[in-house]
Amino acid sequence: MKAIALEVSDSFGSLKEIDIPLPVPGEHEVLIEMYATSVHPADCRILDETRIAGGERPAVCPFIPGVVVAGIIADTGAAVSRFKPGDEVFGLKPAAESGGYAEYTCAKEDQLALKPPGLSFAAAGVLPAAGLAAWQALAAAKVSSRDRVLVQDGTGGIGSFAVQLAKLRGATVITTISGGDELDVAWGLGADQAIHSGGQDFAAILGQSIDVVIDTAGGSVLNRSFAVLAPGGRLISTAEQPDPALAAQQGVITAYLSPAADPYQLSELARLTAGRRLEPLIGGAFPLSEEGLRTAHALSASGKARGVIAITIIEKQQ
Repeated sequence: MKAIALEVSDSFGSLKEIDIPLPVPGEHEVLIEMYATSVHPADCRILDETRIAGGERPAVCPFIPGVVVAGIIADTGAAVSRFKPGDEVFGLKPAAESGGYAEYTCAKEDQLALKPPGLSFAAAGVLPAAGLAAWQALAAAKVSSRDRVLVQDGTGGIGSFAVQLAKLRGATVITTISGGDELDVAWGLGADQAIHSGGQDFAAILGQSIDVVIDTAGGSVLNRSFAVLAPGGRLISTAEQPDPALAAQQGVITAYLSPAADPYQLSELARLTAGRRLEPLIGGAFPLSEEGLRTAHALSASGKARGVIAITIIEKQQ
């Protein structure tokens, strides 16, 4: 079968097309014929040359990235009870396991949920990583209808889901955008206010009026986010660990969150999407090929992508 894998040479990593045998599912695993996946920051980090040079490389190379899986079950392990061959599923695998950039991959049954008939594989392929990250960040911050929520980069992959899910919780949602041409996108997602981060100082505009910050950017944006939080506010970052000294100084609660597979939450995201209450923002679609994946990763690294970058493996009409 075809797969796009990371090959490492000294301090350099590159994506290469390889041909490998069909994987065999373990006792609690299913074999999935892949229809779609997407590019997530966890997939991009494995190509970071600084990390590779520092020894942070996969234990086994070539390594197949792709934390998101979406497809049809082709086979099941002996102890699998929730799924059967022919079931349409989608889910999230740990970054250390990965495997989504392939025609077939194995996944544990507790990493998956059934794909409802009303949800396309294209949508199922972009929901798990970004959607779960947004869902779990809002849950960790205990966002309610009383809150004013700032979502950093609200037209990005995680941010676009966070804006919509916060609105579904009844919150007032403010977001930062990187360009004026993203204003209509932010309004379309349901944002109540959009601040152009390149030309406006969000901290000066908002003051200490925010109850919750969902940070998807990290770095200086994360550090500047402390200034807008009211006393007792909550800051959840999906990019990096917030500075504990700043948290103590500001009197706010902080956490770093990396998405984890959750079948119930996956099913709820699918239900909302199939019911058109949640709209995945897709910032481009590329084929499963060396060129397709390299282009997709380059777009992700540029910071200019809107929404989630989709990878199509098999086209299927719904």
